[in-house]
Amino acid sequence: MTQIPMKKLPLFVMMITLAGCATIGSSSKLTYAPEVRRQSSASDTSFRDLLTAVGGVASVDRAAYPNAKERTLVHIEVILPYDNQKIGSERWTVKHDTNEIAVYQVTLVPDGEGATDFSVSKAP
Repeated sequence: MTQIPMKKLPLFVMMITLAGCATIGSSSKLTYAPEVRRQSSASDTSFRDLLTAVGGVASVDRAAYPNAKERTLVHIEVILPYDNQKIGSERWTVKHDTNEIAVYQVTLVPDGEGATDFSVSKAP
């Protein structure tokens, strides 16, 4: 185990603290009401992935609106219902604390082995 010299310890602690504060300050959770969840044709597992996985709606929204402190999924419009057999498409609408609205195109694609791949992009 590597030891940190005592005179560098305060600097080390400050760096860890600042890194933690930056992480906490820049992330805000994407929330939604149960009735909004029911608007999606995705399974519970797929919905959770669409919401929270890397490349999911929450991470794409954080990248597009890094200063938003509140993010709420307010509507899901099913364009093509997803059923694990054919491609599905939905539009997810996110409202921010600044009353800005962002709409994301969510595409669900069966992988042929029982799982689902997806992509999320900002809708035009």
